[in-house]
Amino acid sequence: MAVSPQLQEFNRKLVEEKGLRLKLVGDPGNGVAREYGLVYKFPEDLRKVYLSFGTDLEKYNGDDSWTLPMPARFVIDLSGTVRSAEINADYTIRPEPEETLKVLECLGGKGGAKDFDSCMKAA
Repeated sequence: MAVSPQLQEFNRKLVEEKGLRLKLVGDPGNGVAREYGLVYKFPEDLRKVYLSFGTDLEKYNGDDSWTLPMPARFVIDLSGTVRSAEINADYTIRPEPEETLKVLECLGGKGGAKDFDSCMKAA
């Protein structure tokens, strides 16, 4: 599942255009991201740069906050335990899909290890 502050119409378009197979849910006003302390507010000079490129966060997100969530990945097991978390304030640095897959494999008992922790240490 992925979480985005974009309005649903833009989320649907993104899912269709990119052929995404994951569930993309909306987070209006970055409410969930705010609870995790992951909200970044654009300074005025950066707003101008984004607008000059035609990227209007007010339009896409449906509010005038000019905030975005920092890129983050959380893997939570069925009991609600956070097994892996990766967050970076630099939006250009994103969790690698291979790292996420390794965590999921370890949660599923794959990778030749008896439990999650030893599986992750072997990675």
